[in-house]
Amino acid sequence: MKSLSFKISHLNDLETLLETHNVRDLSRQASSVFIQIFSAFTQEERYISLSTYLREQVPDAVVVGASTVGEISQGESLTETTVISFSFFSSTIVKAIATPCTIGKEKEAGQSFIDSILDSGKDIVGLLVLATPLSMDTSLFFQGFDHAQLPFPVFGGGAGDYAMIEKSVVLHNDQVLNAGAVGVVFCSQTLEINIGHYLGWRALSKKMTITEVDGLSIKTIDHQPAADVYKRYLDIKDNDSFFLNVLEFPLLIERNGRQIARVPVGPTPEQGLMFIADIQEGESFRIGYGDPSLIINDAQSLHEKTAHDQPEAIFLYTCGCRRFLLQEETNLETQPFEAIAPTAGFYTYGEFSSINGTVETLNSAMLCITMIEGAKPDSSTQPPISAVPPKKSADPYAYQHSRIISRLVHFIDQVTTELEEANQNIQHLSLMDQLTGLYNRRKLDQVLSEQIDLASRYDTPFSVLLLDVDFFKKVNDTYGHLMGDQLLQDLSLILTKKIRSVDILGRWGGEEFLIILPNCQLAGAMQLAEKIRLAIAETSFQNVGARTVSIGASDYKKGDQVEQLLQRADHALYQAKKSGRNCVKSEME
Repeated sequence: MKSLSFKISHLNDLETLLETHNVRDLSRQASSVFIQIFSAFTQEERYISLSTYLREQVPDAVVVGASTVGEISQGESLTETTVISFSFFSSTIVKAIATPCTIGKEKEAGQSFIDSILDSGKDIVGLLVLATPLSMDTSLFFQGFDHAQLPFPVFGGGAGDYAMIEKSVVLHNDQVLNAGAVGVVFCSQTLEINIGHYLGWRALSKKMTITEVDGLSIKTIDHQPAADVYKRYLDIKDNDSFFLNVLEFPLLIERNGRQIARVPVGPTPEQGLMFIADIQEGESFRIGYGDPSLIINDAQSLHEKTAHDQPEAIFLYTCGCRRFLLQEETNLETQPFEAIAPTAGFYTYGEFSSINGTVETLNSAMLCITMIEGAKPDSSTQPPISAVPPKKSADPYAYQHSRIISRLVHFIDQVTTELEEANQNIQHLSLMDQLTGLYNRRKLDQVLSEQIDLASRYDTPFSVLLLDVDFFKKVNDTYGHLMGDQLLQDLSLILTKKIRSVDILGRWGGEEFLIILPNCQLAGAMQLAEKIRLAIAETSFQNVGARTVSIGASDYKKGDQVEQLLQRADHALYQAKKSGRNCVKSEME
């Protein structure tokens, strides 16, 4: 396999480059020629003229392309230009399929698309997908792949339009789509394709929850208009610069144990937020910001891994917001790859990658695809090439904005962590009884409401025990309030040891305790109550001697509210007191 890429301004440039690099001779010797066009422009005629010329010069070539938010050639990040990438395979067969797609029909289009891909040949080892995320829901499109259980990697990117959020295009030979996808199939017994990716964004804000979703729009966050989040925290207003202002601040979502990013492309008329990749109701997120130091460290790790793989070609599909964030330091990510193998690619509106057989749309990520055809070089006779980072300027003031930003990101992250810890401590204290360390009445009220909801919805049993210390006033009057407090603390320890791990224990007030028993019917509650009563009666408490308790038990009845359940437990407790104390009574007695 041999790979080349060129930056061109006119067809005349391309003619010269084809001659200089013997492209026609290389194509005649190849089993397949694969050509990618990455261009800053979205005019269909540009792509058609380029593709027509290329296929005239290389008649059997497969030509695909995408509009971009930046281009990459020979590892260098470029802007406002056109890059042509050539891949010459010695035994691999390359085929391409294009499919139009309309809003609302994405899943069906995806099903038809992947079925055509699977029918296109044997020994498929990889699939490149280029799509137009501004005019289709790529997440729904990839859901159409789910029935196929793909055994090969899928990768690629969403075509862009330099932050105009108006139109993106993809190309296959002489067909240009502004709503659809192009798939490139690699059929081989010798080609190895590997995917590497990383994010490099750090969470800054507190955790928030997506509370209402409509397709690719978030309507509310924490039950408030979604766009208010960016107004409140970042002073980003609803105007023509909205997308450029939020590029560096995606939502960082925890999904399936991984962190993914989602960048809003604009507000909705109802003050929601629009996206080009899926979001799910109920997901939690934090507003993130790219940490240049973290990004470069992640990049260096991927450079080292890629060098170890010894590829013959590298393709990068990387989010446009990375170029926006890193500015002149973007090449610190991309240039070292060129020292390993010829490197080309483009900056995207979303990166496509298969993870555990499922194709996902990423945001804000760097996607690195490596290819090698045939056996790797023998490292004993030819050591693998090491990634060489680009040289920095000798000017001590140059290329320093990332260092400053990383310090600020670290500062904000630390402050956010400290505030969240303080809020958690406050929340914890607000639910705890200071004397006993048990839950207080506020927390017990919350748990009772939750148990009522669960019992009502799933018809599951639960019971409560209301416990009162017998003659507690005499303890205070005889021994003093400090000894009374000590008795309550000692009782709390006994109760904690006797209840089940799933039970909820709290101080209901004064000398009363409440125990909530999930998945426990009244008979079971009575047995536990008797064990508790006996354990306390057999204990000689420090300074105050033997003490007893009375316990009332009740269980949930269909249609109960909290007040009704507690009234029955309180009545049972009254009956226990009336019966001479130091006993257990239920609502049935």
